[in-house]
Amino acid sequence: MAQITLKDIHFRYPGAEQDTLSGLNLDIADGEAHALLGASGAGKTTLLNVLSGLLSPTAGNLFFDGRDVSQLAGRARHVAQVFQFPVLYPSLSVAENLAFPLQAKKASAASIAERVDYICDELAISELRQRKPHTLSLFEKQLVAVGKALVREDVSLVLLDEPLTAVQPKVKWRLRQTLRKIQGDLGTTMIYVTHDQTEALTFADRVSILTDGGILQTGTPAELYQAPDHEFVGHFVGSPGMNFVPNAALGVSMGDRLGFRPEWAVLDDNGPVKGVVKSTRVQGTRGGEPYGLVMLETEYGELAIRGEISRAVGEHTALSVHRYVAFSDKQRVGEGEFV
Repeated sequence: MAQITLKDIHFRYPGAEQDTLSGLNLDIADGEAHALLGASGAGKTTLLNVLSGLLSPTAGNLFFDGRDVSQLAGRARHVAQVFQFPVLYPSLSVAENLAFPLQAKKASAASIAERVDYICDELAISELRQRKPHTLSLFEKQLVAVGKALVREDVSLVLLDEPLTAVQPKVKWRLRQTLRKIQGDLGTTMIYVTHDQTEALTFADRVSILTDGGILQTGTPAELYQAPDHEFVGHFVGSPGMNFVPNAALGVSMGDRLGFRPEWAVLDDNGPVKGVVKSTRVQGTRGGEPYGLVMLETEYGELAIRGEISRAVGEHTALSVHRYVAFSDKQRVGEGEFV
């Protein structure tokens, strides 16, 4: 596997007036599970293609283990890729599909058999070895596609291009957990590209948030959630995202806007932010009382509070905040708590 380093990467498509990727800097450790998270148009696919070697950066450098591979083809970089829809040879069995990349490298029959056995054991697909792709579920096909990406021992990097998009929701969690286990067991450097924050935050050691061709923040899932560097990150990460109010609304002088997570606020008739309960959504119970999400209509727009549902729709109340992140010009400038 490899350590991946992006240094001031730019990419502009021929004839375009502006860069699709602009000034990207990122270090991904050897053996790290990393996610690139962003909405449609953020630049994820372009960056994926730069990493894979399908595109060469317009400016900047891409390093694998300190070696500049910016202008090398993907084959020379030893990059493997798993796509949204599994790419398997329909006429070959599972075992033959797994063996194919090794046969193309002219590996010995003994080493091929040993490696195929190992990958089948790791993915728990040994019972599928003799089956053809058309007899497999989409979940099973994707596992085999992952196996094809991992079967070569010289692979430096595995790119996962929204691999769960086509998988049924009820099996997404299972496949994501399998991918994470395999990544940890094999120590494989993996980059997972997705627009789905749940997939990114539950798979990766660290996540990079992309928007408009740039990286706004890279950090652990906890860091992105607890201390977003940019208002966009606070809004984009979390379900629902961070609430924002002017700093004066909470009597704080730091920054110009304050962000707080729904669980950092409580309904409090004497709180500084007044409003009317617009909707409630029960998500469970605590101590026998309904617990969930309350949407409060305020002069600053709708604000979400997660906690006990103690007010009815249409009821006037207010909220208090016990923790906040302060922003100035959308950049984080500090954090604070109310005692």
